[in-house]
This record gives sequence, C-alpha cells and structure tokens, in this order.
Amino acid sequence: MKKLIGALALAAMVAASAFAEVSFGAWVCNLPSLIASDGDGIQGGAVNNPWGGWRPARADIRFNSDDGKAGMILGVYTDFLSTEAGKEGTIAKGWSHSDNTLMWVKPIDQIKLSLGSHDNFFGTRGDLCYGSWNWLRPEATTNGVRWGEEITFSSVAGWRDHGLGLEITPVEALKIFGFVPLDGNIKTLDKVFGKGWVGAMYTIDGIGKIKAQFIGGYDVVANDKKKLGTIEAAFDLTAVDKLFATVGIEFKVQDSDTFGKGDKMFGVALGASYGITEAFKVAADFSVSIPKEGDMGMAFGAGLDYAVSDALGLVADVRMKMPNNDIDPTLSFLVGANYACGSNGSLGLGFQAAVAMGDKAGQTQIKYVKAAADGTNFKKFIFAVPLRFSTWF
Repeated sequence: MKKLIGALALAAMVAASAFAEVSFGAWVCNLPSLIASDGDGIQGGAVNNPWGGWRPARADIRFNSDDGKAGMILGVYTDFLSTEAGKEGTIAKGWSHSDNTLMWVKPIDQIKLSLGSHDNFFGTRGDLCYGSWNWLRPEATTNGVRWGEEITFSSVAGWRDHGLGLEITPVEALKIFGFVPLDGNIKTLDKVFGKGWVGAMYTIDGIGKIKAQFIGGYDVVANDKKKLGTIEAAFDLTAVDKLFATVGIEFKVQDSDTFGKGDKMFGVALGASYGITEAFKVAADFSVSIPKEGDMGMAFGAGLDYAVSDALGLVADVRMKMPNNDIDPTLSFLVGANYACGSNGSLGLGFQAAVAMGDKAGQTQIKYVKAAADGTNFKKFIFAVPLRFSTWF
C-alpha cells in the first residue's frame, strides 16, 4: 500500500510539473576546525557552519505556475548535530524546513500574497558580506553594532517568525511590502499587528535604491510604558561601475523609561565594496550604536579578495570592536584560501584569530571557540584553523 501511495504521489508530481516550472537549488557550507585554541589550550573538532551545527545537505525546490499567478518554495535541510562552547557531546537535530518555505498567489499582477517562513523574500535586505562573515564569524562586532547580512536594512526572516506577507508593485520601480507574524498559535492583536512589518523600496534606474520601513516591536513594560518598534532607512548606491555602497540608520520608537543602560536608541551603519580589477576586490564597513544611557559602541572591518587563478582565490579581513568605558578593544582577523572543485564546489583552508586587548573585554569569540573574562589579565589570543567545505547546485 505504501508503495502504491508513493507511486501515485510521484505520478501526481510529474503530471503537475507538465503545467508548472519546477526548479531545484541549494547552497551549503560547513567549517570543521581540527585545530583550535581558547587561549588556554589546544582544542579540536569545533564543527560549525555560519549558523552552527553540521548542515551537510539541503534542497530548495521552487514551483511556479506557467501563468505566474501561483507558486511555492519547499526548503528542507538536515542538521546532524549542534555544539556549544565549553560543553562536550553533541545534540542530534534531524530534518527541518529552511528559511524560505512558503506558498504564494497573485490575485492580480501587482499584488502578491505569501504564507509561511520568509527569508529576504521581498528582496529588500541591506547586505555587505565579505571575509570572516563567510567563515567562522567573530564576536568582535557585538555591542549593538551591525555587519554582514542586514548591515544597513533588516528583512523579514524565517528565524524571526512565520507569517503572512504582502507585496505590492504599483509601478515597476516601487515595491511596498508588509508582514504579520502568524506562527500557528492564537495571539492577541497587539502581538500580530503590533509586531508586524511595513515598508517600501524605490529603485532609481542607474542610481540605486531607497528603502524605509517600520519594524513592529510592541510591548508594554512597567508603569504602562510602551515599546513600539524600530524605524529604518537606507540607501544602496549602484551608479558607479564595480562599486557598491550602502548606508543605513535605525531609531528605536519607545518611551524613554523603557531604555536600560546600554540599550541601543540610535544606530548608523555604512559599507562599500569595490572591484579594483577583475581579480582584486576590497570591502570595508563601519557601524555605530548609540544608547539612551552609557557609552556608544563602534566597530569596523576591512577585507580583500584576490583571484590568483580561475580555481584559486585568497581572502583576508580584519575586524575591531572599539573601546569605551565598559570594554577594551577586541581585534579579529582571517587569512584563507579557496580552491574550486569543479563548477559546483570549493574547499578552503583558513586561519582565524581574535585577541582581547585589555582587562575589560568581557569575552572574545570566533563562533564557538571562546575565551571568557575572569576579571584579571584577560589578554588572551584565541584561534581556529577551519576547513571550508562549500557546494551549490
């Protein structure tokens, strides 16, 4: 009986594909480190991709109707295990859905409704990803500052919540988008609409993109004081050949009494990448986090990519968390190389390190390789030597 049901399901899929466009794709990256150090001793077996755990396989299957009025994305992956800093053993995780797993329909050409797990589904996110963002990500850019994905503009993402999305394109250059979280549980309206998302993006042909949005974060705290959300605005410049530049600001909308010491009130982030030649590319970013009370946080990064040949590429970057009255500077860096394994894979080898440059750094970390402050003489050097497995299709 099971074989019959399976055969019928396969036949239905094949029949459906005759009337719809079906595409398959995926990208995976894993970074096992056979040698690493937390500043006190040599470790091994730190296994993690940029999101943690082994993720050796995934698949993204997209179904689109021929008339472009409906479709769905089926994204699945497997995490074999996860690891935590300072803890031995592994935790089996198994199969789960990936960040984009949803269905969508277009009642008219200008309106698209979607339901499910969204990850930059509207294509508005402000990214500048280079260097160690694509390897073991360092802790050196915490303290409220931003880098990598969403450096200048946040996006609706599957790890935040599932929900209902709306995309309106009244003209080709203008996109208006909205999102409300609906994760399968009954919620009060303040948690649905109060934590919703609305924004717009306008593309200026040959110049760049202007973006603005309000991210709902409604919450009522002590004495009926309210947190409402965050306003973000950004601009992406694409007018100059081989240059990409982005700048963004964010502002928390909430009663003054709801800010704790160090809580971000205002933030600015900017970054750029430039292809000096076809083989040589540089990038840099800088972020500032200004709290309602306390010292501002700052961080910067700079990196380069150089293609030695069609198969071999070199990468390097350096990042620093800047000092204030609460923290001393923390510096991290990466040097690495990637070798193309055919057209659908690469193997890399890198050296990543971070150093806490004073007694007040709190902790320094390269993903799960961590050194924690003990209150005295916290000048520690930690490192990892990751292999970088990456495949795509």
